[in-house]
Amino acid sequence: MGKTPNLSFLGRTRELLCLSSYIKITDNSSALVENCRQIFECTEICVRLLTGSFEIELWGSGLNLSSYAEGCVEIRGTIEQVRLVSRGMRRNNNDIGKH
Repeated sequence: MGKTPNLSFLGRTRELLCLSSYIKITDNSSALVENCRQIFECTEICVRLLTGSFEIELWGSGLNLSSYAEGCVEIRGTIEQVRLVSRGMRRNNNDIGKH
């Protein structure tokens, strides 16, 4: 019997299962986010998305979602800033002072 590979390292497991998120930015006019789990917020100036490991914020003007299919989101408009917040860091920051 062959040895079964040990996939205990979460990061490597995500890569093997294609759970990592990918962001493709074209100029400052569009962004494509793959493996998006949830849309938190969508206004003309801010789009907030939840992926497996990060909360992604895109800031700009005239932002809108042009498509959402099978975990893939396309954002169009003038993108001025992209912010990535680790979900682990977000949870830890929310717990500060709650003792």
